[in-house]
Amino acid sequence: MSNPFATYGASRTRRSIPRDDGAAFRQRVDDAKTQHNLSDIIRRHTHLKRRNPREMVGLCPFHQEKSPSFEVNDAKGTFYCHGCGVGGDHMTVLTKLDGLTFSEALAMLSGDQFPVVSEADRAKRKTADASAVAERVAIGRNIWSRSVPAIGTPAEVYARSRGIVMDLPDSVRFVMAPRWRNPETGEVGRDYPAMVCALQDVAGEVVGVQCVFLADGGRKKYERVRDDGTKAKAKLTFGTVVGSAFRASSMSSATPVEIIACEGPEDGLTLAQGLPGASVYVACGTALLPRLTFPSSVRSIVLAGDNNDAGRVAVTNAAEAFGAQGCTVRAMFPADGFKDWNDELRGIRA
Repeated sequence: MSNPFATYGASRTRRSIPRDDGAAFRQRVDDAKTQHNLSDIIRRHTHLKRRNPREMVGLCPFHQEKSPSFEVNDAKGTFYCHGCGVGGDHMTVLTKLDGLTFSEALAMLSGDQFPVVSEADRAKRKTADASAVAERVAIGRNIWSRSVPAIGTPAEVYARSRGIVMDLPDSVRFVMAPRWRNPETGEVGRDYPAMVCALQDVAGEVVGVQCVFLADGGRKKYERVRDDGTKAKAKLTFGTVVGSAFRASSMSSATPVEIIACEGPEDGLTLAQGLPGASVYVACGTALLPRLTFPSSVRSIVLAGDNNDAGRVAVTNAAEAFGAQGCTVRAMFPADGFKDWNDELRGIRA
């Protein structure tokens, strides 16, 4: 098998520019987003109907469908399609559907091209968001507190089935957790086995988890087809996902000079195994890669993208965002014919 990491360190480099404060840059992006309802931006691409006070639904603008499976939540500033699995925020719509660069999308949001949310509504939303975030973080931390070391559990079985033979980091554990919960009533479903990955903020605090739900003793991911023909997600995130990261190489709060950033936990573990000593940060979502936060010590970022259109767009957007913060950015991708790094490790071609 060819070395999946032969291009590490030899990839395309972006010129470093004077370093902007990372927190200030992320705040600028967040401020631009909160000025506008996400639904006003998406309505240019598809018709939306209100389903409840918090959500709207419509036909997905990212794929062809006959029954609406596309949900938009203005309070959270996020969207998700249960049909094709695409999710994201204002920046995702403007970069993927409108074809803008990250900088162009930020400039558009900072201008007056879209209706502006009033200051009063923004203040109410900020208060509600803070409460919702605290609740989500509490749920994520509760799941993490109930987890156990992965060794000898279905979580280890799953990792080995994906070609991960190294000792698993402390940021990977096993848990029995519910797949759904009703935010209005607090009702939760029954527990399922899952490999759980800790999501940490820039200070190293656990602020959430991503659960990879398992079946057959960990030999495969959870699978279920709903009555409408859509597939239930095997991966669910609890807590704060935007900006946080699954640190696939260690739970340490060390301050690395360089990090490798990728999209999914299996890829993160693959990269950590193939590049011992590297600091691997996983965004746990394609659209979340440009929103990744990292310690101020970081001066160089290697973006290990998925080998498809969405993955390359995410890398381009992330390179712009991180370059604006003064980091040197390089990009690398799996060899031709492989969708992601874990597929290349296992020799599974697309």
